[in-house]
Amino acid sequence: MLDSRQSTKRNRVSTVETACIRKVVNMAQPSYTIEALRRGLQVLTLFSRETPTLSLSQIKDAANLNKTTAYRILYTLEQDGFLQRDPDTRRYQPGLKVLQLGFTAISSLELRQVARPYLQRLAQDVGRTASLSVLDGLEVVYIDRVRYREVIGVMIGPGSRIPAHCASLGKAMLAFLPPEELSRRLDACDFTPCTTSTIVVRAALEADLAQVRLDGYSVNDEEWVLGLRSTAAPILDENGMVVGAINVSVSTAEISRAELEKSISPAVRDTARKISHALGYGVV
Repeated sequence: MLDSRQSTKRNRVSTVETACIRKVVNMAQPSYTIEALRRGLQVLTLFSRETPTLSLSQIKDAANLNKTTAYRILYTLEQDGFLQRDPDTRRYQPGLKVLQLGFTAISSLELRQVARPYLQRLAQDVGRTASLSVLDGLEVVYIDRVRYREVIGVMIGPGSRIPAHCASLGKAMLAFLPPEELSRRLDACDFTPCTTSTIVVRAALEADLAQVRLDGYSVNDEEWVLGLRSTAAPILDENGMVVGAINVSVSTAEISRAELEKSISPAVRDTARKISHALGYGVV
């Protein structure tokens, strides 16, 4: 009987100790969550194939929100283009930005899967790190990177973003946009200089992009980071639309621009063409 009481006491102590430890751990870990953002995303996940439109009341109840909070979230999402409301039925449905996010995610996954083996072969052939990116507005977004020989001082990876106007990847994609689309994006470009070599005049960038279209590849000569050169080529889909680009970066101390264009640019361009072909470009 005594042993039983002692065992019970030990279990109680153990339970209290465990609770205290958990409390200390939770207190030691700061919360980085943004509740308003979480609620907004929760609202977006309420829409599905079965429920493509929802009323304010349905959203309020499903998300367990009061009416005022629900309305503020819906108003914000609508103003930013993530939701749109039918003026007649007053029901909400996903906006263009949600669709764009979905298409971008699907396209990026497919592009990454198709391009990966070609990117690995390119990195091995030239003995340098090769990268794959997509264009988001006026920014280059890295979605894959095969590390072979990094350029010292430049640490980027999937998810990293850099200005398109001063990157070889960006110029490779901008150059092959439809003229109207290119003009629209350049209208919004502030041409912020990253180095003294950054192209900051629109006419000069347009001339550079025209040369990229002729050559089939672009060059970044210390326009983003001093001491860094890179060369990139566009990836086209079955409709001839640019969907991404690949590049190889080198140190200016090791390779001149002339050598870069002679020995590496053709390999990058040929690899981009192979990836484009794999995506259906030029296939009858």
